[in-house]
Formats: sequence, structure tokens, C-alpha cells
Amino acid sequence: MSALTERLNPQEVVLRLAQISRQLDAAQVELANADEAAVRARQRYEVAYSKALLTVEASNSDSRKAKATLDTATLKLDAEIADQQVRALRSRLSVLRDQVEIGRSLSAALRSEWAVTN
Repeated sequence: MSALTERLNPQEVVLRLAQISRQLDAAQVELANADEAAVRARQRYEVAYSKALLTVEASNSDSRKAKATLDTATLKLDAEIADQQVRALRSRLSVLRDQVEIGRSLSAALRSEWAVTN
């Protein structure tokens, strides 16, 4: 027996893969919800910015844009944070997928080793 089979057995690998599968499902739902929240936050910001541009009374375009930017800074930050949360969830999904691939490789190695020793 190798050091690999002394530390792991096929059942542990299968259980871990099942756990990761459940985590993937949950993360996918969480990503969908975060993506929708990000779209809504971005839309709130864009509408508020446009309204602010229309209502600002300034003599030139640069002053109107600056005032509108200041008036909607919190909404823009909310939209940026929502986008960041989506990116973080996509990264988490990628890590979970990598873990599944590693688990599959371990499972195949364990099966091969067990076939040779049994």
C-alpha cells in the first residue's frame, strides 16, 4: 500500500465529492442571487445619475457631471460592491470545480491502486 491509500480510502473521496457537489449547488444559487442584486444596484445607480444630471443647475457640463457624481457616489459604491461580490462568488465556484477535479483524480488513483493490491 502507498502513502496515498494509507491516508485515504475511496469512500472518503466519494463523500468529499458529494459534499463539494452540494457546495457547488449552493454557490450557484448564491451567484445567481448576487448577480441579480448587482444588476439592480447598477440600474439604481445609472437611473439616479441620469436624474441628477438632469436636475443639476450648473452652467457647464463638467460642473453638472461633478455634482451628479457626488450626489450618486453611495449608489455607485453599492453597485461596485455588488459586482465585486459576483466576482468573488465566481472565484469560489472555480475553486470548488478545481476541488472536484482533484477529487476525481484521487479517486482514479485510489481505484488503480486498489485494483493492483486486490
